[in-house]
Amino acid sequence: MISSNIQNIAYLVAAVLFILDLKWMAHPRTAVRGNAIGALAMGIAIVATLLGDPPESWTYILIGVGVGTLIGGISAVRIKMTSMPEMVGLFNGFGGGASILVAGAALIAVYSTVFKGGGSDDMQMLIATVVSGLIGSVTFFGSYVAFG
Repeated sequence: MISSNIQNIAYLVAAVLFILDLKWMAHPRTAVRGNAIGALAMGIAIVATLLGDPPESWTYILIGVGVGTLIGGISAVRIKMTSMPEMVGLFNGFGGGASILVAGAALIAVYSTVFKGGGSDDMQMLIATVVSGLIGSVTFFGSYVAFG
């Protein structure tokens, strides 16, 4: 377990690297470097999260990594470059679907406190959770339509 200060510094470094990633991805000459920097930033964020608050069990994390690796590997081999925009839309939809699931889990946690005498902070959390779920659902269904 790492201290919260080190975890926050790692998150800050990852955020700066993500910004550089977006900048470099905008030009074909620097896109490969941008992609590598984005992967590094995501790795830093994941390691900081897992070391900051270690999970009780690594089973579900390893299953998720395995399933994601399998899907990504198969997609990378089978999908033609001409179909890449549709695939990006599909993966974007997966992110929206994940957002819906996270918002649903958070809604269950918030619901148990808000309607049992929780304060205004709990109500703000409820509103933010519902808005997050709505945005995730629009992303999910919009990407599904874009995928075809």
